[in-house]
Amino acid sequence: MVFTALAQPLPDSIKSEIRLRTYVESENVPLNREVVYHLELIWQGDLSRYKIFEIIEPAISNLSTRGSGSSNKVRTRPDGGMVSVKDITFYFRPLEMGMAYIDGVIIRYHDVVEGKDESLISSRIGVKINEPLPESSKNGTITGVAGGLFALFLVVVALILFLRYKKRRKETLSRALSDMSETVEEKYLRLLKETIHLNTDNIKDSLSDLTHLLTGYFSEYYHIPALNMSNDDLINALSEKEFSDDLLQKIKDFYSKANKVKFAGESADESEFHRLYDTVEFLLENQRSLNNGSVPHLRDMEK
Repeated sequence: MVFTALAQPLPDSIKSEIRLRTYVESENVPLNREVVYHLELIWQGDLSRYKIFEIIEPAISNLSTRGSGSSNKVRTRPDGGMVSVKDITFYFRPLEMGMAYIDGVIIRYHDVVEGKDESLISSRIGVKINEPLPESSKNGTITGVAGGLFALFLVVVALILFLRYKKRRKETLSRALSDMSETVEEKYLRLLKETIHLNTDNIKDSLSDLTHLLTGYFSEYYHIPALNMSNDDLINALSEKEFSDDLLQKIKDFYSKANKVKFAGESADESEFHRLYDTVEFLLENQRSLNNGSVPHLRDMEK
């Protein structure tokens, strides 16, 4: 709503060059918002031409005053003249739903040029007070922040799990490719170094593991049921293979000592265990050198 008024002298009626403009920023205001009421005093000429010495605050109904403020502006017209504007703003809080009213404001001022005191009065303005708008509560804000942090946590966890999955898959593929490129000798040399430890406190169990590894090699490479054969049958089967007499004798001595330790309770010291370990390592290295890469690969064994 905008109302304008010319200066109305008290007590006479000399016309003023000041124009009064009053308005509210909104005619419909929620109960939990403010009514903002503006008074604009506009005149042509320098800002110091008039001095406002009294503003009688308007009478209000269904409203309470929160505060007020003012500002001064000077604008230049296209023809080069100046226009001065003094803005006075009131802030009111609604009391209840329904109509609220702002009565006329009386403004008294002094004309510096003519040396006269004059006054202006605005018209009454009505504002409709509506239902309050929903407020965002502190609990709601906290809940929203907590929800956002929890969602971020889930995203981070999912990302970590995904990266771990990719890493495990890459390692699995790498191992699979490595296994496919290994010869049988290379596989058992790797297992020898990974599973049999020279510095052991239990030589009997370690020797049993070493025997099982060597027998597994013979079974896989020569396609014989070595793990289910007696030592004599295994030696006879290996005698038919292309082993040198010296290497075949080393194999016989290895199984002979392993059987004595396992079944006869014969002891074996650390140096003896090292000698048997070296026998297995020498055999696998010798076989790899003899085959020189022509040995069947694991993928060929599986076909």
